[in-house]
Amino acid sequence: MTNAAGDAAREVWLRGNLRPVVGLAVAGLLVGAALGAAVLLADVSAAFRWLAAASLAAGAAAIGGLAVAASRPRLERRGDCLLVRLSPTQVHELPLEIVECFFLGSHSLEPEGVPPRDDVVTHRVGTLVVRIAERALAYRERPTFGPWGTWQEGSIVCDGRWCEPLSAERARWLSGRLIEAKRSAAARRAEPAAGAHA
Repeated sequence: MTNAAGDAAREVWLRGNLRPVVGLAVAGLLVGAALGAAVLLADVSAAFRWLAAASLAAGAAAIGGLAVAASRPRLERRGDCLLVRLSPTQVHELPLEIVECFFLGSHSLEPEGVPPRDDVVTHRVGTLVVRIAERALAYRERPTFGPWGTWQEGSIVCDGRWCEPLSAERARWLSGRLIEAKRSAAARRAEPAAGAHA
């Protein structure tokens, strides 16, 4: 549903993913349980016990905050903008008119700076690439949380581990939604001009 200004309810285009946080939460739970048991069994002061409890609570809160952030959509359409969330703390607005396309890609999981070797299997992760028009110089790059993806040199790259499963079908669906959104925006822009000539 849109209003005259072209604003719309948010439409999720690419969901987030909690899978990586679940592993972190399980590891944190095991470490926290071991630490808690050690503190309870040890002959330590009450102040130390309170400090340990506060540390465990802070760790649990951090993991909970990351889980909430990770569950939020990576890409959402709102009116004539694409909301890009590649950081737990920031959402960037990208005008749809400068989004050119979506396509699948991949990147190596090997550490940066390590040259590839023929005798070692390189592990790769799927990505979704959002290409931005070259003329949009103000949108060439933005800060991101590296594990979620990058925004550099006019391309937004969403890491497949931190979003819903990627597929050719999802990329085609996104491209179709992009075309529909651009047509809808063009039609809205044309309406006032047509009314002025009536």
